[in-house]
Amino acid sequence: MDFYRQPSATSDLGRHRERLAGLPAEPEALGAVVRGLLIHNYTASVQGLRFSDARMSHMETVGAAAILDNVVGIDAAALDRERDAEQRMFGFCYHFALLHCALLRATGTPARIRCGFAGYFVADHWIDHWVVEYWDGSRWVITDSQTGRSDLTADDFQDGVTAWNLCRGGASQSEAYGNGELWGWDELRGSLINDVAALNKVEVAGWYWCDRLHVEPLDQPHQELDASLDVLAGLAADAEITKAFDLYPDLRPPADAVAR
Repeated sequence: MDFYRQPSATSDLGRHRERLAGLPAEPEALGAVVRGLLIHNYTASVQGLRFSDARMSHMETVGAAAILDNVVGIDAAALDRERDAEQRMFGFCYHFALLHCALLRATGTPARIRCGFAGYFVADHWIDHWVVEYWDGSRWVITDSQTGRSDLTADDFQDGVTAWNLCRGGASQSEAYGNGELWGWDELRGSLINDVAALNKVEVAGWYWCDRLHVEPLDQPHQELDASLDVLAGLAADAEITKAFDLYPDLRPPADAVAR
């Protein structure tokens, strides 16, 4: 628990630590704070909101401190003041999960973000998504920082390790996993390495940096690569997190990896 209570390079609030004063410590209340600071790119589109190119570039932001740079650069009010939609940082599920995780760790709650697939956006499909797990004293509780759904079950969310193992074992079909544009094995591979990285507290989004995953065709099985990923997933499932990346350093995100 101490490992997940301490900040990572990406979840360290750094210069913004003084802004924690007055924030709630209760995990779900902190999730509500995050939703008052950020707006999802899809939500903005549905609401017909228009943002400048500079504001839209916030989608590429990595790191909780950088997220808060954007937030207070738009509106310097206290973090517990809910912003109007137009005054929130433009981002996606990764940003919601990372900022929530950072606030949880900073207020003493062990937490980690998980990359995987949500089953509640599109019927009979698993859509790639980032969520937060926090330790409530007896178990890990999964919460969706973007939507406010809490205490997610296996029917709601599959982390990248679980989804990979289910599809490789034939219990699930790879074509049901994706994001509206990309479906199948590429999505499963990318979510797996993102999930294992996040378990290591290396919290980045996207996997364009990983040359090892650039195989053709992307949405089909690849014997050599997938065999390596089976080992990675097995180690992660057995909580051998550090060993997983020690064995396959080419699947570890580089220090300069950024969200796409």
